Amino acid sequence: EFRRIVQLSPQPRGYALETFLNRLFELFDIDSRGSFKIEGEQIDGAFTFQGQEFLLEAKWQDGMTPPADLDVFTGKIGRKLDNTLGLFISMNGFQPTAVSAHSRSRPVMILMDGADLSAVIEGRTQLPDLLERKRKHAARTGEIYLNAFRLT
Repeated sequence: EFRRIVQLSPQPRGYALETFLNRLFELFDIDSRGSFKIEGEQIDGAFTFQGQEFLLEAKWQDGMTPPADLDVFTGKIGRKLDNTLGLFISMNGFQPTAVSAHSRSRPVMILMDGADLSAVIEGRTQLPDLLERKRKHAARTGEIYLNAFRLT
């Protein structure tokens, strides 16, 4: 299924990625919800992981995700309950300034890229393990992005 998504044009590819991710969460018994709208706000998905509520943002665009996209997602998270976190998945990664800007003060999200997702799809790591390790790393260091291959 994932190989079919790669061949789609950008907008259909983005919607197909959202559907794929929702199924992936279900495969790992993670309570998830697909995309929805709240008063003019588009949310790509949401899930509960280890008692923590997460909003999901998924992008598959040309180039790395810029700081402005993380700014918008931070706003969406900020309008929810205090304990809500976010998972931002950008298939082509993130601009370094986006990561550094959102790793300061009090981060509200963790980041995944296409390499992280590939590690899960290829069975090199399990999604729950990856999420837990990324969340712990962010909680302990403030760094919201660390590639799956560097997590220990």
